[in-house]
Amino acid sequence: MCWRIVGERSALRVRREYLKAVLRQEIGFFDTEVSTGEVMQSISSDVAQIQEVMGEKVTKITNC
Repeated sequence: MCWRIVGERSALRVRREYLKAVLRQEIGFFDTEVSTGEVMQSISSDVAQIQEVMGEKVTKITNC
């Protein structure tokens, strides 16, 4: 249970930082490069992948 909480908090932190980085882009980036839906999909999928990898690593460490 403890590792799950740590994973969720880490994912939340990554989402916040990711969104901050996207919002720092020039306004033209959003006009020509990417849509809002693409940004949200990217954040969601990237954080899910990070969570999955973190979960695998923690499981391997705790099972040693």
